[in-house]
Parts: sequence; structure tokens; C-alpha cells
Amino acid sequence: MAQTKNVSPAFAEKKLNKKKVVVLDVRTTKEFNEGHLPNAIHIDVMDSVAFVQQAGKLNKGKTYLVYCKSGRRSAKAAAIMEQQGFRHIWNMEGGITAWKGTIKQ
Repeated sequence: MAQTKNVSPAFAEKKLNKKKVVVLDVRTTKEFNEGHLPNAIHIDVMDSVAFVQQAGKLNKGKTYLVYCKSGRRSAKAAAIMEQQGFRHIWNMEGGITAWKGTIKQ
């Protein structure tokens, strides 16, 4: 059974160097284009139909670091992903607002 773990930005930053972690930005396209975590995949959770379809195509065996601006939308995204059978999901607490690491434009 899937269980989303809430993780700190510091924990997330340490884990980003591991190739097995997929970074998933669930904010709007505008927010994503203003800056995102390195190597992030973008799927807007507010477009729920598209999110379900696109997330469903991802490899369910990988570990996903999901984030938004503050942590609320990413928690929603993680819940949807759990329902789809994803087993390893990390929700970054505080979202990109709390992120201290590198941001890509």
C-alpha cells in the first residue's frame, strides 16, 4: 500500500542527487516557467483530468518528489498518485517557497 511521506526541503535536496528520484512539479505552467527545481517534470494538478492521464503514464516503481508552491497542491497530487498505484511518493513540505537549493529558469 502506498504511503506518502512528507519530507523537508533539506532532505529532498540531499536525495535529488540520486538518479532514482523523479522530481514532479504540480504547479501551473506559469509558475513552472518562473522557476523550478532542476530536472523537474511538470504536470499541473489543477487540470485534474490531464494530471490523472499524464501521471498514469509515469513509472509507478520509481520514487517521486512532488512539490508545488506551499505543499497543499502537492499533497492533493500525491493522493491521486496513491490511488493510481504509486508506492513511493515524497511530498516536499513548504513547497518551492521553502526550497533553499538551485532553481532553474
